[in-house]
Amino acid sequence: MGNWYNNITTVGPEQADIAAWCARHDRHAYVTPTRARITVIFDRDVDQGADPGELGDLALVASLELGCPVLAAAVYDDDVLLLALYDRGKQIGEYSSANRSTLDAATLCRLFGVRTRAPIVWLVLHSPRLPLFVFESFRHRLLLRILRQPLWAFASGYRYIRKGEPPPHLEEADLLHIEGGRSR
Repeated sequence: MGNWYNNITTVGPEQADIAAWCARHDRHAYVTPTRARITVIFDRDVDQGADPGELGDLALVASLELGCPVLAAAVYDDDVLLLALYDRGKQIGEYSSANRSTLDAATLCRLFGVRTRAPIVWLVLHSPRLPLFVFESFRHRLLLRILRQPLWAFASGYRYIRKGEPPPHLEEADLLHIEGGRSR
């Protein structure tokens, strides 16, 4: 059985602002520290439901209310990588490793501050699964590296953290845990 995870990466807002947003919306979530303007949200309900529509809805609302770019990511059994990019309440594009996509590599790179890396991102997004990406989480990890993001969103979701498996290069104590309006 491969990886199953969902998470949301924000560009700009600090951890405390995102935690307050999660609390206002009565979410149960873990929130990473902010590094180089990047913060990742691991939401319980989105992770348990594994519904791409619910993940996209939450990411859309976060992008609107936090006023920032948001990238929603989901990997299902390591067979499919889904990405959805939002900016200030508008969906910019979607990517599916299994279907046609509308996510533009240049826009993704611009919103993450790495404009010159668009050709490499395009290549990763359009490469066939085999032989390079035996697991779609590998494609996700490579994209995170190219976009110069911390690897926190790689192979990590609410359930993994709850089971004692925090994101790469973080301890569980580094994460803020929001429990339906309260942070711990």
